[in-house]
This record gives sequence, structure tokens and C-alpha cells, in this order.
Amino acid sequence: MIEFDSVTKIFQEKDRVFTALSDISLSISKGEAFGIAGKSGAGKSTLLRMINALEEPTSGTVTIEDTTLNNVNKIHLRSLKKRTGMVFQQFNLLYNKTVAENVHLPLELHNHPTHLTVEEALHFVGLKDKKDQYPSQLSGGQKQRVGIARALITRPDILLCDEPTSALDQNTTEEIVQVLKKAHKAFDMTIVVVTHDLLVIKALCQRAAVLENGELETIIDVSQSNKQTADRPYYERAIEVLGSD
Repeated sequence: MIEFDSVTKIFQEKDRVFTALSDISLSISKGEAFGIAGKSGAGKSTLLRMINALEEPTSGTVTIEDTTLNNVNKIHLRSLKKRTGMVFQQFNLLYNKTVAENVHLPLELHNHPTHLTVEEALHFVGLKDKKDQYPSQLSGGQKQRVGIARALITRPDILLCDEPTSALDQNTTEEIVQVLKKAHKAFDMTIVVVTHDLLVIKALCQRAAVLENGELETIIDVSQSNKQTADRPYYERAIEVLGSD
């Protein structure tokens, strides 16, 4: 469903040239929960932003359902974006709007004929009783649940999650992972999760790509291994935590 073919992304800032991604090739199947793991600066978020056409490759192609994003016209691109939901690291809520108003925002931007109601979306994430409150009245975990409800209200085919738990404590992280797992099952969508937290990928994803310095080190079939991490390179720890016994 989502395919990267020899994708390289180079940024130029003044006199500095920086290669964020180098010759990345991978495929994500329809309905899969796929992780993108790596330390800060590995290129994870750049890779994710290409799926939503927020970044364009310097070379190579990104294809979604046989549509190459490099060459797509604006009307078709808008249609693809309508079918993609996004969950952000810092929630991206509007603090002058209520919970219900925040969740409703995507429906104001585009027409979605098969969308959920605000009440259905909030019920799904366990926040129906918070609909008239404001984000400043919520905990971090509740704010992220609002962000997930906002992403789900359009019933997206693809859900992109950019470090969805990095601003949360461990207990709240586990709760958010469970909400995302429930959403993956209930809505039969493709989920792509970017995170440096290997345990989030282990709990949520079926496969994971491991990036180091903009390069794809490996793609791992995620198992239920209980091995412990040690103070070793990220790539080795990813193999140990996510790989087979």
C-alpha cells in the first residue's frame, strides 16, 4: 500500500547540506501496524512526513495505492490527504476551543461522507464526559486521547503517529498504546508509528524499520521477546528487543 523506492532527502540550510534520508526502500502493507524506530535525528519524522506529502524526496519515489506522490496533481493529493489521519507528539490542540470543537475540526476542513460523530469519536477514546472542557483542564494522556479522537473522526485509511507517547509517563504511554491498538483493530486501517521507544513498537506493531543516521539498517518482524536492553548501539538493542528469541 505504501512504498518507498530508493528515497533520498537532502536539506540545504545556508551553507550546510544535510542528508536526512539516504536511499530508503521499504513497503508497508495495507492494514499493517508498522513502526519506524531510531534515535533523535535518525530521519524518522522526515520519512513519516513523506507519506503525508509534507516533504518531497530529493530523489526516489513514494507511492500510495499505486499513486506516486512525486507526480500527483493537487486534486488527487487532496483526496489522499483526506484519507490520512495524524497524531502528533505535542497534541496540537487549540486551547481556545473545547474538546468537542477540537475533535470536530477535520470535518470543517474537508467533506468526509463516512465520518464518525464527535460523540462516537470521544466515546471510543473514553472521553465523552470531557467534551465541554478545554485542553488546559486535561492531563497529558487525555490531551493525546483528544488528538487520537480528532484523527479517527474521519475514519482514515492511514493513521500516522509521530512520537505519540514521548511527552507522557510510562503508565499513560501504555494506555495510549492500548487505544491505538483498539483503533487499529476497530477501523481496519494502516498505522505507521514513529518513535524512539522500542517498547511502544513492540506492543503495537507487526514490523519495524530501524533507521540510523538516515539509513535503513534493517526491517524487523516484531516478536514477543522479553530480552532486556543494554548500553549498546541503538541498532543492536532494536534487534534484541524487537527480534525473535
